[in-house]
Amino acid sequence: MRIQHLIIFTFLIFIASCKSTMQASYSSQVDPNYKFYTDTYIAVFAAQGENFNTLESKYYIDHVVYSMKQRGFKNVYSYKNLPVPGVNFDAVVYINVSKSNGSYQYETSNYGLIDSGYSTINCTGTFCTQNKQKTLGITGSSINTGYFTNYYFSTSWFSVNSDEKILFSFSSSSQEGCSDRGMYEFLIAQTIDRLNFKEPKEYKYSVDMPSEYSCNY
Repeated sequence: MRIQHLIIFTFLIFIASCKSTMQASYSSQVDPNYKFYTDTYIAVFAAQGENFNTLESKYYIDHVVYSMKQRGFKNVYSYKNLPVPGVNFDAVVYINVSKSNGSYQYETSNYGLIDSGYSTINCTGTFCTQNKQKTLGITGSSINTGYFTNYYFSTSWFSVNSDEKILFSFSSSSQEGCSDRGMYEFLIAQTIDRLNFKEPKEYKYSVDMPSEYSCNY
């Protein structure tokens, strides 16, 4: 009984320590001459134009505002909730979320019963028969098609005074088993947290999430 309890306890510890890993990539460019300050007044808009996913991007503006405040920016506003007239904004951020679908081919093995190389002999009187033994094995291969979804999140920062672009960031992920909302919120939080205001960056990363985390909601 003690052994059974130990096995159950070990299994529960294993389950509790399990983590899901999210993978993505990040890249950014920045104007080295522009000085970013946490008290900068920033307005966040959805990017406009036929190449942008404006309507869906609007839904995530509040998530961007929240993430930027978590990063330390004190005066960040959605275009829907701008402060009273008279406040001079220093920067405008345009965001965009989007996705694309793709496919790939991969080879898989086909399984079936094959000759094991062993046989048994059954005899009845003077009559004997040989029975070849079968086993499960690879009988061939086939080409299959898999499908994936790429998710993207980008930010374009502009100085209000000069009307010049001062920062651009782009993040993507093809994590499987996630909803659109789950992926966009993940990319937004990770991208804002990783923004580098001093030098360009480009890298892939992975994040170990808690066992109770789910990106499918």
